[in-house]
Formats: sequence, structure tokens, C-alpha cells
Amino acid sequence: MSTIAYQCPSCGAPLAYDAKSGKLECKACGNSYELDALDTMNESSEKNGIQFDMPTGTFNAGEAAQMQTYICQGCGAELMTEETTTATECPYCGSPTILPERIDGGVKPEKVVPFTVTKEQAQQQFEGYFKGKPLLPNVFLNTRNRIAEMRKLYVPYWLFDCTAGGSVAYDAQKTRKYTEGDWEVTETEHYHVVRSGMMGFENLPVDGSEKLDNKITESLEPYDLSAAVPFTPAVLAGALADHADVESAACEERARQRVENSLEQALRETVKGYATVTPRHKHFHTEDGKATPVLMPVWLITTEKEGATYTFAINGQTGKLTCDVPADTKKSWLYGGGTFALVFALACAAFYFFGSLQSGTFAGAAVIALIAAFIVYGGLVSQLKQAGIVHGAGNYIVKNSFELFTSRDIYLHTTTTRRKIEKKQESK
Repeated sequence: MSTIAYQCPSCGAPLAYDAKSGKLECKACGNSYELDALDTMNESSEKNGIQFDMPTGTFNAGEAAQMQTYICQGCGAELMTEETTTATECPYCGSPTILPERIDGGVKPEKVVPFTVTKEQAQQQFEGYFKGKPLLPNVFLNTRNRIAEMRKLYVPYWLFDCTAGGSVAYDAQKTRKYTEGDWEVTETEHYHVVRSGMMGFENLPVDGSEKLDNKITESLEPYDLSAAVPFTPAVLAGALADHADVESAACEERARQRVENSLEQALRETVKGYATVTPRHKHFHTEDGKATPVLMPVWLITTEKEGATYTFAINGQTGKLTCDVPADTKKSWLYGGGTFALVFALACAAFYFFGSLQSGTFAGAAVIALIAAFIVYGGLVSQLKQAGIVHGAGNYIVKNSFELFTSRDIYLHTTTTRRKIEKKQESK
């Protein structure tokens, strides 16, 4: 059975009904209250109030697999992370946390390259980036560039070692021109050129994270693997860390491309003395290939400008910076076009000074100016440190490992073409 007790709103003492006055009176403080007024004062707030419809949906199996929870041992907060996160820190108290259950069942890294670049140094790198770059879009110059997010992250990599062999066949030509009477004769000798060889590669890195673009991670290379330490969970404390969510077999294709490009370049450099060289067919293979899982240090910084997010990445060991900031189109044309105009004018002035300015020299001046414009533009773009794919594996070739096995240049035939030399008509 429920009961109701009336208490004085002023002092909390019990109230008693007085039949003479028809009110509830307090003997302690002497106040009296009308029944209706007291009922209104004591009316439960639970009968009224602002209410919201609360969602009742829960994570489905796929979402639950991607978002996992853990309890911070420092402050007790319950937090969510992505399924591949193996180390993180609490955003409330800053306590570093290792998530051993995420490590179980995953491929264990064999090595970790520790951070040597501090947070303060990474911030200075970011802030200093926006100085002295003529092609930087104005959106980065007109307002302060604030850090939207900064993460100290161990990125999962696969290191590939192998000995690669291959052969390439080329169609090659040698050209000779001479004059024979009123004819210009061109003789072209055709050759079948074959080269084969072998080269060793060591510690070629391919990132094993789906969340990072290869342009970013390859632009941060190289790392000094001699500074790597054996993996222990304690090394990850104080940083975020992911385990690889891309299998080594999937990363192998990227490693294979870079290895083949470097070996093909080495073989091509042995083909000399020809006017043109065109690959006809090629074949590559590997021996003693293996992949090693490691963790590499990366500072990831994002900034937001006019609704767009830009990513800056800093090698946590060397301090090398890369980003996805584009070159300003108008400024690119301005600097490129300005350089072309200036060099063209100077070249024409030089031809005029030496008395050789004529219709044919204008084309030469334009070529010189165009080359200068591309050089200046390329230099200014390089200042932006834009992320880009690295096609070869030159930094990972084992020293003095290249061996040339086959070097054959087989003459096939000669073709001859003749062109009538047109004589200039003498003016009357």
C-alpha cells in the first residue's frame, strides 16, 4: 500500500490539517497552506515534462565486427575503436591502452621502427610547410591553418625480400643519313636485342592498411630498418596502432610491380648505341621471396579548408613530409607563362645581338623558353611535397647484386628511304 505524507515546503516539518481554518498548518514555523496550493506545489513532475523518443536500434553483426569497445583502465570510460586498432589512448584521460584481444589471431609484427620525431616537431613541420611556396592555393594563405586532427600512428607494412630474374627482348634501330646527289638518303639498320639478368632486393616496404593511400606511404620512404626493435606490445604504448588488414598476397602485387620496374630499367641501361629501342616482350620471375610484417611510425595530420579535408603525413623516424595539397592552377599558368615570355624575349634579344635573328631562330627561342618554363614549374611544384606513386624499388636493391647473363644484339636487315632535296628558287 502506498502512503502520502505532507511536509511543510518551508522547513520540512510535518503538516497537520486544522479544521477551524481549513488549512494545513505547520507547528514548527507557523506557516499554513491551502489544500489546493499544496497539492499544486507537491504535484509530481513525472506527469509532465519534455520527452523524446529514444532509438532502440543496435549494431548489426557487420557493424559490430568493425567497431569494437574497450574499457579504459585509467578512468573507466567505455570507448569504441575500429576492428584493426591494436593500440590507442583514451581521449578523456590520455592513458595509453594496448588491446591484446585484437592482436590475437592477427599476424604478429616481427619488428617496430620507433618514433624519433616528437609531436612538437611534427607540429612545427606542419606549420612551416605553408611558408615560401608560390604555387600554394590562396585558401592556405588567407587564414590560419589549424590542425583538425593529429594522430601518432604505427602503420602496418609488409617488407619484401627476393632475388628477381628476367629477360627482355627489344626492337632496336640505328639510323644513318647522308646526301647522294639531289637525294637525302636514310639508312635504318634493324636489330633484335636480348638482355637477361638478375638482381636482389631487400626490405621493400608495402603498407598493409586499406585506410592509407599508397601515394602517401610510398612518398614517406625510406625508413632505416637498422633502427627497428623486436615487437613487444609495450613498444606501442602512447601511440595508435593498427594490425594489417591487407594480406601479404594482396601487397605482393605492388611489390612485384616495383621490383620488375627496377630490374627492367637496369636491363634497359645496358642497351646502348641505338636511335630507338622498343620492348618487344619481357618475362620476370623471383627466387627466395619472403614477406615480413613490421610497424612503421607515421604522424597523420588533417586540416580543413572550405569544406575540403587535406592530409599531411610525416615519417615518424626521419621527419620527411608529404601531403595531398594541389598546386594553384592560376598561379601555375602565371609562373609558367611568365617564365616562357621572359626567356623567349631574352633568347630573341641574344639572337638579334649576334645578328642571327630570323624566322627560323624564333622556333629555337620558343623551344628554349618552353624548356625553361617546365624547369621552373617543376621546381615550384616539388616544393609542395605532393604525394605520388614510386614506380621503382631503387632504394632497396642489394648493393652490387645486379648480374647480366645474356647480352645479344642480332642484326636483322636494313631499310633505305630517299627524299628529293628541293632546291630554292633564285629571286629575279
